[in-house]
Amino acid sequence: MKKSTLLLWTLSLLTFNSCGDAMKGLMIYDTDVTLKTIKEVRSLPTRNAVGFEWKKIDDAHVHGVNIYRDIPRKGAQTFERIGSVGNRYATHFVDTHVKPNTTYLYTFATFSIGRESPHGAVLKVKTKPPLKGVSFAKAYIMAPNVIKILWSPHANESINRYIIQRSVNGGPWKYVMQLQGQLTAEYIDTFVHRGNSYRYRIIAKSYDDILTQPSAITSVSL
Repeated sequence: MKKSTLLLWTLSLLTFNSCGDAMKGLMIYDTDVTLKTIKEVRSLPTRNAVGFEWKKIDDAHVHGVNIYRDIPRKGAQTFERIGSVGNRYATHFVDTHVKPNTTYLYTFATFSIGRESPHGAVLKVKTKPPLKGVSFAKAYIMAPNVIKILWSPHANESINRYIIQRSVNGGPWKYVMQLQGQLTAEYIDTFVHRGNSYRYRIIAKSYDDILTQPSAITSVSL
């Protein structure tokens, strides 16, 4: 569920181009050209959220703002309403259902009871890429049925977990274990057998559940 919230940021103003596209949402509004149309919106993308800010709406007939989103595609865009700000005095909205390194299109409209302004121009926003992975990872044979994996703790303080993935004999990557703590630096794999080759990679995870890029692959054969 999307929600409005105050943004304590200074946002850079983005200019965006008009686009007459189809809209869809949970409720059907009649278009009312007398309602104020939002033409300028400031945005601030992060890896897992996009914040928006617009100027205060002085039109007393306006009850709030609807937010629509789509991804770039060939042909006509089909925007879906992803949230509403139900107060004309509110000027902020945060979309928290986005993925890193992804481009989204947004458009905004004011609404009253059963009526909605023409949709504004389309704002193109790209979220930030994921964090780089851990800088070092290495697997060592410790005993006939024991492999130890060491890695460098991630330098970013938002990291608090590590996911270990393993591939056996060139097969698909599978989850092995998730370990807590930014400074965690090793895992002992005792579920291994002679005659097999094992590949490992580490994916760090932040407090807000953002995954980094996988580490370089490290391999051993028993």
